[in-house]
Amino acid sequence: MEAVQETYMIKPGVRLHYIKTSQFKTVSVGLHFHRQLTCEEASKNALLVDVLRRGNARFMDDAALGRYLQSLYGAYFDADIRRKGEDQIVSFMVSTVADHFVPADEKCVEKVAGLLFDMVFSPQITDGAFRSDYVEQEKVNLINDIEAVINDKRSYALWRLIENMCAGEPYAVHELGDVESVRAITPQLLYQHYEKVISESPVDIFVTGETDIDMIRRLAEERFYAINPPGEYPRTALYRPREQLERVTESYDISQAKLSMGFYTGITPDDPRYSALMVYNSILGSGAHSKLFNHVREKLSLAYYASSRLERYKGLMVIASGIELKNRQLAEEEIFAQIEAMKRGDISDYEFDVSVKSIVNSLRSLGDNNSYLEDYYLGQAVSRTNISLAAQCERIAAVTPEEVIEIAGLIKPEMVYLMKGHDRKEAESCNL
Repeated sequence: MEAVQETYMIKPGVRLHYIKTSQFKTVSVGLHFHRQLTCEEASKNALLVDVLRRGNARFMDDAALGRYLQSLYGAYFDADIRRKGEDQIVSFMVSTVADHFVPADEKCVEKVAGLLFDMVFSPQITDGAFRSDYVEQEKVNLINDIEAVINDKRSYALWRLIENMCAGEPYAVHELGDVESVRAITPQLLYQHYEKVISESPVDIFVTGETDIDMIRRLAEERFYAINPPGEYPRTALYRPREQLERVTESYDISQAKLSMGFYTGITPDDPRYSALMVYNSILGSGAHSKLFNHVREKLSLAYYASSRLERYKGLMVIASGIELKNRQLAEEEIFAQIEAMKRGDISDYEFDVSVKSIVNSLRSLGDNNSYLEDYYLGQAVSRTNISLAAQCERIAAVTPEEVIEIAGLIKPEMVYLMKGHDRKEAESCNL
């Protein structure tokens, strides 16, 4: 059964989305607070979810909370930070077995939905502050997470590309924030920020599965009765192209160089051409059928990996590759050659057909997981598109090769970022 989304306005700034589907034996409820991504509060938001997940006024610690969840047939609770463009989303989620699979008097969905709101609105507070032991413990964990970002050089090289391309913009702020900001947070300061998040953030509530949606509506109306948040989501500023290609090279303690490239597309999800851009990206570098995989990696052996992805809310496309430093020039030239080939219309029927089918299959697979399904529709809300999965599949299937070639003509290279190892002299100097 195709999922059907119904949206209810609880009040201005608070929306309830019911993704009705019989696909799952569980029901999930998500509560999402939208914050403008800024360097001033990124770390506060990241720390806030870690502290709030530790317990509330009723369940004072992880153990008590875990026992209660287990009593509800192994219900699940989590809190996390999501990032969609320059929208940093403070998210809380619960999931439990659907009521029609348990005795009628259990009311599992109502209990976990109530727990969700309690975890957010009834935290453990002492003298206007969060528990100091929880805050200090989670500060250590968050600092460790921030410092660990650099360990995955493949993803870190792409992050450094984006930081350089979008320097001075919110898009260059990491969703976990930075170490110094974390260290400066006190239990009192974090609670003051919590009050701001609760009262000043647009909110989306998502319910996925089959349940009594009127019951969820009543709970939401009660909890948000005295809260009047703004109605508009944070907006992501479209990337502004440079006058010419820029190059950045940085040295790290690595053996395999990382060649990353950034391109301007100027197309975001609310643009009618976005479906054609998705197909373009798939043909170029998204999968084993792509040009980057087959030419740069397989045919010429110039890269250990080579792929592309869309920074969908910013109007960018980025390419990631792992190379031997001696192949840097050849790899770069071949990547650009494949981009130029697409501008000339050098796209085989196989590349086009497999790319369309790959995207459609990936979209359809989202319907097999309630978390993925919720995240898809959350993204639709943020981008103000509200396109169903079925409609999105239809749009992809309707894309023509001519539309993809037209997109190819719009792609503009902006930055080439190289992460290389220290040269021998520099390494010897560091070891002295």
